[in-house]
Parts: sequence; structure tokens; C-alpha cells
Amino acid sequence: MRIVPVDEAAVDRPALENVPHVVAVAVAGDQLQIVLGPGRAQLVFEELSERVAAASSRAPGRGGNPLVRAIRVLVDIFTPLLPVFVAGGLLAALNNLLASPGVFAADSLVEMAPWLTGFAALAGLLGAAVFALLPVLLGFSAAGRFGGSPYLGAAIGAALVAAPLIERAEASSGVRADDAGGWQIWGLDVLGVDYLGTVVPIIAIASLLAVIERFLRRRIRGTAAFLFTPMLVLLLSGLLAFLVVGPVMRVLGDALADGVRWLYETTGVIGGVLFGGLYSPLVVSGLHQGLVPVELGLMADGGSFIFPIAAAANVAQAGACLAVAVAAGRGSRLRALAVGSSAPAALGIAEPAIFGVNLRLRFPFLVAAAATAIAGGLVALLEATAVSLGAAGLLGFLSIPPRSFGAFMVCVLTAVVLAFAGTFTWARWRIARGRPLEKPPEGTDSATASPGTRTVEVVAPVTGDAVLLSSLADPVFASSGLGPSVAIAPGEDLVRSPIGGTVTAVANTGHAFGVTSPEGVEVLVHIGIDTVTLRGTPFAPVVGQGDTVSAGDALGAVDRAAIVASGLDPVTIVIFTNADSFTIPWMSAAPRFRSGDPLARVVVEETGATGTGTGTG
Repeated sequence: MRIVPVDEAAVDRPALENVPHVVAVAVAGDQLQIVLGPGRAQLVFEELSERVAAASSRAPGRGGNPLVRAIRVLVDIFTPLLPVFVAGGLLAALNNLLASPGVFAADSLVEMAPWLTGFAALAGLLGAAVFALLPVLLGFSAAGRFGGSPYLGAAIGAALVAAPLIERAEASSGVRADDAGGWQIWGLDVLGVDYLGTVVPIIAIASLLAVIERFLRRRIRGTAAFLFTPMLVLLLSGLLAFLVVGPVMRVLGDALADGVRWLYETTGVIGGVLFGGLYSPLVVSGLHQGLVPVELGLMADGGSFIFPIAAAANVAQAGACLAVAVAAGRGSRLRALAVGSSAPAALGIAEPAIFGVNLRLRFPFLVAAAATAIAGGLVALLEATAVSLGAAGLLGFLSIPPRSFGAFMVCVLTAVVLAFAGTFTWARWRIARGRPLEKPPEGTDSATASPGTRTVEVVAPVTGDAVLLSSLADPVFASSGLGPSVAIAPGEDLVRSPIGGTVTAVANTGHAFGVTSPEGVEVLVHIGIDTVTLRGTPFAPVVGQGDTVSAGDALGAVDRAAIVASGLDPVTIVIFTNADSFTIPWMSAAPRFRSGDPLARVVVEETGATGTGTGTG
């Protein structure tokens, strides 16, 4: 188990070495390494984490409004997947553009240019795979969020999507129990539920998997833990998944679909308003998948009201997301995320906009849902229907019969205009009052430079290209485990201080520097991944602990060529190690930095100041 102590002088190594089951204690750079033996490191880590969480009122997921906590969990699970969602949505949209007739001419582009057929099919496959196999991705992300093994989460997600594929395929006869292609446990057909593209089942299962894994790891030790714990976790999780969660979600989904159909058919315009307002929350839960059989039945009877409302909901989320992009600060990470999420939503893939931007800010999501409710009422009033499935967005007109085309366009335009206008008005109202668009987790809106607070500007320590944190080889850095972080691939050999203050730490090997501003903002500048193993060879610090520096002053020199020659990554990472003491209303999303360019803005509450706090940042 590796620990980076806040105060190295406070570490009592002899006492640690005398603790039962501690094999050895070593110091490597700024890391304290405690060797605990097979299977024990994870157990000790979990126990320490639980004790720290129990002692802290700011522990993630504890306290506060239950709805806010639930939204926060969803955001934590979906945020790492947003680049994949955006890519999948754009690829699916590209396939629609190439393969749908009537977009550019009466015939589709692939019909007019057959050589595009294979390319369009590949784009469609890549886009569809992201959402069809969504339980695998969500299993990985959700299991990690709940404290379990992400790889076991991905494995149980793969089992969920494999079941219907096995049932349909001619292969995999080894898991078939009869000619019908399935088997039963306690009277339930294990392969009878299709989880392709679902959301809620795998999140619920991942939470159970994490609980089971922690329970077993505390009771199975040593070599047996390596051999049997993963197997038992998957087996027990699988039983719960296929025998409890799956049937419950199937009943819930069927009941929801039947209720929606009854509501719409018996209440008319009111039903359209209610269904329109509920559609986006259904997307959040994944329960909208249960509407597909109802929609197909409606189309067989002459037309479906669900598709026009779904299209209005998606473009409303796109409009709200685009309003955030327009209102957000130039170069901000929020603007970059909102711009990248708006286009897929407009073309029918709303998850990036919902989970990445609108739901995280809350109000844009509610505005989009309200706009969809109004559009839903218009769908019912104007009797807009669809006769086929397709991209539920701006290209949805391809699924609309000529008699309903005008009504469909009125509904869609109404949704996007209302969502954009409402969100933009809200955003400008917040900005005019000095409030950041993105609220701190505990709802402390006053976390800006206002009376009783001070702003600290943080700058880039090196010149180079921005690096996606999730691409880093070290899981701690990749997950921002030490605090909010920014990574830069350096294009120079001099590393400078990102803030003014006191040098509070210099690693013995020279690969890391800690600087604390007068306001108490602690920043760690870490050079390279696993460069502590180089024992200081490529590094030449020019400051020592206790020195005073200004933003832009040199901290040290580094031989990047030597790091690369050693097979290591020289990426420079700026980490806010005490982010619970302040808020970060803005972080740059620029693709490239020059040394000294603005990197982040930090707001700190002054000691003894009156007013509301700054939250957890």
C-alpha cells in the first residue's frame, strides 16, 4: 500500500514495522510503501477509507439531499464515459447521414455512391456498439465508483449482454440446456431478459457486486483470495442479476410502458404534457428502453406519438447544452464539454448532454424537460406521429409521414428554442451575479470572488499539449485520486511554479514539488509517471523546502530525453491536493498551453469572513 504523507516527519517507521502482518516499510521518493502481503493491501486500504469517510462530514455520497446524492452518483459513473458516448453518437449520426434516404436527395448517399456502403456500415457498427453494449462500459465505471473491481464490473456487464446473444446465436452450445436455447433456475428463464442498451440494471448490480466483493475480501485471505474471490463475486452477482434484478426491471419496464400508453390515450394533450416531461428522466434511468415494444405496436396501428416526443426531448437537451456552451467562459472545460455534447443530442444521442452537462448543472436538465413537456402537448394536439424508428433528433423527419411533417417540425423547434432560451437566461442571470454555472456539490452558490473570499490564479508550469487524465498509465493520477488535476505533455525541460507561495515539499528524487499559496491552496507538481524509480537522475531542483516563489519562477530542470529513454512518460501533472478547502469555478480546457498561461481559478474563503461557505470544491 502506497501513501503520500502530508508530513513525512510524523511517520513512525519503527512502529509501523512492528504492526502485525506488516512485512516491510520503505520510502520511495515522496511515497511511503507498506508491504502487507498477499490480499492484505486492499483490505487495509478499504478499512482506512471507511474510517476516514466515517470521520469526515464531507465524505463522498454521505449526507445531503438523497436526490442530490443519487444524481452525483450517476454523474460520477457517466462522466468518464462521456468521450465514448460522444464518439458513438457522432458515428451513429454519420451512418444516418450516409444511409438514410431523403437527407441530400431522394436516394441515400450509399445508394448513389455504393463505394461508401462499407464505410457507412463500419461507422454504424462502431456507433451502435457503444450503446448496445452499454452494460459493459457502465459495469466497469459503476463498480469502480462503488468501491469494487472495475474489471469484475465489466465482466458482469458482459454476462448481461451475452445472454440474449447466446440465445440468438448458433454457437456457444456448451451453455445451452435445451433446444429452445435457454435454461431455468428456480423457474426463471435465465436468458429471457434482454439487457442490451440498458442502464439501471447494471448500476444496481454493480453496487451489489461491490458489497459482495468487500464482504468476501474480509473473509478470504492469502492465495485463496486470489483464486476464489473473483469467481465467487461473479457467481453471486450473477445469481442476483439474473434471478432478482433482471425480473424486477422487466416487470417495472413493462408496467411503465403500459402505463404510459394508457395515460396518453386517455388524457390527450395532458397526457402528452406529462409524457413529454417524464421522457428525459426515463432516459436517465434507462427505462425508456421498455417503450420500444409499445412504439412498434403503435406504428403497426398507424403511427407512434413516442418517437416525436423522444425527438423533441433530445433536441431540447441539445438546446439547453448549447446554451451552456454559449454562456460558459472561453477556454473553460465546461464549454468544451457542452460543445462536444450538443451535436450528438441534436442527432438523437442525448446521454452526453444529459449526464455530462445538463444533469450536473440540474437547472438546464429541468428546463429541457419542461420544454419537452410543452412540445409533448403540441404532439398530442397536432397529432404528430411517426411510422418508423430512426434517429430521434433533427433527422427524425425521415421517420415522419408527409401529413405529420409540419406538426413534427413545430414540436421539435418549440422544444429546442424554449430549452435554449430558458437555459441561456438562467446562465446569464447567474453570471451577472458573480456565480459560477457549475454549482459546488453542496449547493454553495456563493463560491466565487465575493466579499469574504479571495481568488488565486493558477498558471501552466510548462509549455506543451494538454493530456486527457483518463489516458494516464497510473490509475491514481488517471482517476484524480489525489485531487483535481491537469496533465500536460511538456515541450520544454524547465518546470515552473504554477502559483506564488512557499515551497512546502521537494521530493528527494526531485520529481515532485509542493507549493502552498498564502491563501492555503496546496498544489503538487508531479513530473512523469513512475519517475521515482529513476532515483533523481534526470532531475535538477533549483528550489528547496521553505523557499518563497512567485508564479512562473523555476522549480527545477528535467532531462525529458532521459525519461523517455527509460521507457517512462514525462507528463507533468498539476494536482490540487487540498481541494476540499476551496472551490475551483474554472479550469482551462485549452488543447495546448504555454508556460504561464491561465490554468485554473481558485476561490478561497478568508478566515473569519462572514457569509456562506465555499463548500467542498
